[in-house]
Amino acid sequence: MAVTTLAPLIGVLLGGLVSWVAQLSMGRAAERAEVRRGHRERVEARRSECLTHLVDFLSTVQEAERVAVDHYHHHLADEQWQTRARQTIDRMWIAQKTIHMLCAPELNEAARRLAFAVQGVIRDGPGDPGEPQDEKVWAAIGPSRRIFLDVVRDHLR
Repeated sequence: MAVTTLAPLIGVLLGGLVSWVAQLSMGRAAERAEVRRGHRERVEARRSECLTHLVDFLSTVQEAERVAVDHYHHHLADEQWQTRARQTIDRMWIAQKTIHMLCAPELNEAARRLAFAVQGVIRDGPGDPGEPQDEKVWAAIGPSRRIFLDVVRDHLR
């Protein structure tokens, strides 16, 4: 008689234990999924933020190229041009430093090289005194720009 009353009790206990273990396991799985989702969201937000700063840097580099073309092709060198050149170079380096803080090291290195190339062209010219100077400015900056764009493309894949 004791066996017949213990069997259902043991069955109830085992069923409760199995149910509790299943709920615990499902809870932990849900927690892990939440952690993974949070991590993915942070990574995507960081990627988006980095992309925004990369585009800002590229925009500033483009403006700096125009400054160089204005100086060497259109022969501007007045005080207004000098102020514009200093401000543009400053913005470009600030954008590069932001990339250094937020983006991968290979992106930072490519951005630094491009910034140095642009700054060098603004300060020293494209090297060849012949005409047309606009094309020579672009040719002097082009290799660094291409490397930067390739690194960004590879990083964003």
